[in-house]
Amino acid sequence: MTCPRLGVLQYRWAAWMVAALVVIIGMGVAPSVCTAELIDRIAAVVNDDIILLSELDQAMAPVRMQLEKAGYPDVERNIILENQKQIALKGLIDQKLTDQQIKRYGISVSDEQVDKSIERIKAVNNMTDADLERVLKMEGLSYDAYRKQIRTQMLQSRLINIEVKSKIVVTDQDIKAYYDANHAQYAGQTKYHLRQLLLRVDSPLDTERERVRRQMAAIEKQLKNGASFVELAKTHSQAATAADGGDLGFFEARLLAAPIREALSGLQAGQFTSIVETDQGYQIFYVEEISSTGRSLEQASQEIEDKLVAEAREKKFQAWLEELRQRAHIEILN
Repeated sequence: MTCPRLGVLQYRWAAWMVAALVVIIGMGVAPSVCTAELIDRIAAVVNDDIILLSELDQAMAPVRMQLEKAGYPDVERNIILENQKQIALKGLIDQKLTDQQIKRYGISVSDEQVDKSIERIKAVNNMTDADLERVLKMEGLSYDAYRKQIRTQMLQSRLINIEVKSKIVVTDQDIKAYYDANHAQYAGQTKYHLRQLLLRVDSPLDTERERVRRQMAAIEKQLKNGASFVELAKTHSQAATAADGGDLGFFEARLLAAPIREALSGLQAGQFTSIVETDQGYQIFYVEEISSTGRSLEQASQEIEDKLVAEAREKKFQAWLEELRQRAHIEILN
């Protein structure tokens, strides 16, 4: 006859029935039975819910894929997998606990809200659909799994708003301290649109070098008196860019030679440097335009405040979750 396949929810009932059949057989009764095949196994019980072994395997899939790509030896890979398995199981237990509270409060998120959240994420990170697909592939995630993650995050966020009731205050001092501690993150890159005026020194004689410097000093004086840098560059510069008024285009500040970078420090668009001695001779640089990808404290303050509030809320949420763990019935079977 055909053997039945038992679902996980029938697992405990099946176990009891097997035990009962052993007693019946021992009494000489032999009903027509066959061994049942379990579809899945239970990894853990969390209050009235269960975590399936298949769920744990699914959570571990990206880790296994990354370890395979990295080419770890079997022994080392198995050690890492066992450690990550415990971490993944703990994460699934926490997820069950939060899911139970989400259900208790009747919190929900619509498909439309998930779609809008994903679109915001793409917009903030300047990502196309293809970019997102490529990133998910690198992470070993399907788009459906990613949507599920986003939905989970949104549900948890709403739960946090309910459970973490105490007001979180972030002061201006907190924001400035974070900005100062992470200045490189907000400084960005400064680019200078430069023009140059060059007088070469072709002789090693000090007298010739001094003559050229005096000539450059006379040009510098004209600039200080309001003369056009473009016209002076066209007339006097010995660089290949003279015909274009010394136009050099844009340069990132970090890529400029130290003496030039120092001479430009503090200058605004429309200003010029003092005389700079370089390997080519004597030069004066004019700042046509300054472009920066950095953000000031004022520009970054809202982002920093949001980040600090999120960190504080997460800390409080983890404390609340730990209390939830202590009160819950959790049994690990795998």
